[in-house]
Amino acid sequence: MIAGLREGVDGALRQRRTAMACVCFSLLTVPILLLLAALQGWALTHDEVLQYYRPERLAAVQWGVGLLALWQVLVAGLAWQRREWLPEHAPRWAAAALGPVLIGWCALALLYGLQDTPMGMLLIEILVFARAFFLLRDITPLLAAGAVLIVGHELLHGLGVVSYAPLLSQPMFAGEELSDWWTWWLRIMFNASVLPFAAALFYLFSSLARHRAELEMLARTDVLTGLANRREFMARLAQEAQRQQRGERPLTVVMLDVDHFKQVNDTHGHAAGDQVLSSLGRLLQGSVRQEVDLAARLGGEEFALLLPETDTEGAQRVARKIVEALRGTPIHHGSQLLPVTISAGVAPVRDGDGERALRLADDSLYEAKRQGRDRVVMAMEPHADAMH
Repeated sequence: MIAGLREGVDGALRQRRTAMACVCFSLLTVPILLLLAALQGWALTHDEVLQYYRPERLAAVQWGVGLLALWQVLVAGLAWQRREWLPEHAPRWAAAALGPVLIGWCALALLYGLQDTPMGMLLIEILVFARAFFLLRDITPLLAAGAVLIVGHELLHGLGVVSYAPLLSQPMFAGEELSDWWTWWLRIMFNASVLPFAAALFYLFSSLARHRAELEMLARTDVLTGLANRREFMARLAQEAQRQQRGERPLTVVMLDVDHFKQVNDTHGHAAGDQVLSSLGRLLQGSVRQEVDLAARLGGEEFALLLPETDTEGAQRVARKIVEALRGTPIHHGSQLLPVTISAGVAPVRDGDGERALRLADDSLYEAKRQGRDRVVMAMEPHADAMH
């Protein structure tokens, strides 16, 4: 449930999906409405507090706030139920979630006094939440309506037609010391305006950090096989080569290339070729030590292994196991079994020169091709026989 909600929030922020936007917007605005309703309910039941309000107007506003909160809960519940089939952009649902709250809170801010109470801050906070979850074109008409309401009220107030803060018996700040009620009311509403906004910013930055990590992972990963890509492999090779030079610890590079891969594509189609590459990616990933070794796809049907703390004998064993495993396990593609083999070249990193080791491993790989493929050839050991 929590994971699904977090994915929904991320989806609402990134893709502006209306269903989850309605749910998230309601989750943020309903608690504020309920808090205001609780304060107003306290005032309605305590005469010493009720004196600061116009009772008949407060009762009507209390009904309005309660109905508004109920409406938001209803919209959120229906949007959650219909999230799977509701269109990604549903303007009517957006209007249903946004319209009553934005216009209603503009009216509440005017009723309490827009200029000297936290109601204006809460209005801005709600507008920020609305913009975070909904498209600008969904909000623009409501912003215009709210602006007309506020400007119209100010004009009428300037003409003396309506009073400032018409819900109150007198404005909170009327040149006198604040009563205990308004002191507590201001503290509560100020915290209600600041804390949710701070929590939303905290979540937003956490979400941005997750998205950045995902993008960095995508930038380092080959999409088809799930292995590291050439960029990540070359960066790790340079890093490990420096380490090898400082500590003189063994470091070995293995280059691998699928035999007759073009023939697979031409005979069985590119989908079969992709299946071969993805299957080989899983095989390579399962053949190396996690968090230590690195398996990568350098491009096309060419792969590489970076094996720290592994000498050439150990690297040859790893390469031989991969060659033998692929030889003995045809790859399934639909109802077909595709016999696939692979050739490999092995070379050690000497004196921190990773690029030279990569070239030597590549030369050994093509020597394995010349010798008949489906084998491992070790560089720098001209007297060693090729190993099957």
